[in-house]
Amino acid sequence: MGPRRIAIVDDHPLLAVGLRRALERSGTVVEQLDPLLGAEQVVLAMASRRPDCAVVDLGLPFAGGGLGLIGPLVADGIRVVVLTGEADRLLLARSLLAGAEAVISKSEPLPDIVDTILQVTAGLPVRAGDRAELMTDLHRVVDEQAKRDSLFAALSPREQQVLAGLMDGHSAASLAERHFVSMATVRAQIRSVLNKLEVGSQLEAVALAHRNRWCLEAGRS
Repeated sequence: MGPRRIAIVDDHPLLAVGLRRALERSGTVVEQLDPLLGAEQVVLAMASRRPDCAVVDLGLPFAGGGLGLIGPLVADGIRVVVLTGEADRLLLARSLLAGAEAVISKSEPLPDIVDTILQVTAGLPVRAGDRAELMTDLHRVVDEQAKRDSLFAALSPREQQVLAGLMDGHSAASLAERHFVSMATVRAQIRSVLNKLEVGSQLEAVALAHRNRWCLEAGRS
């Protein structure tokens, strides 16, 4: 069978060198790949070398970062461990969803990092509790986003126009003039928008729309 083989893709040379030396002391063969090769070349290099495990940093200097490497590597039958300084739990959860076996913080003690990588390299399950918590966070955010999307989807075409006008800074009087309707009609439409979005003011409605990256064109699609 020969020794286990590990490839590291990280743009922090000192960390990568220290990790490589620690892993080599366990008897594994370790290679560092230069992230400046770009995503496509890194994937091709991995495919030609066929390591048992790839250790990937999320903050790599190309489009998609390390997250974009996970799917192609997993599709090639390579186990992936994410080693990152990233604290965004949703990004970490998406790494697992993309196929990573484990997510490790760079702030963890080196022996713990090495132990987890070696377990993944050997095909052993790791950090089931961490995985469950991250996926719970992801599902919660997805559910919340779906609820927000449903609120905007409930707006009628005219209510969408009114909301878009409010986002552009128009007053009720300005909207009435633009749409050739009475002030009473516009005020009724604004009240309906607030009720459907479950907010208490025009400012809250506009803030929610911006947070949700809603726009009139998206509402029509």
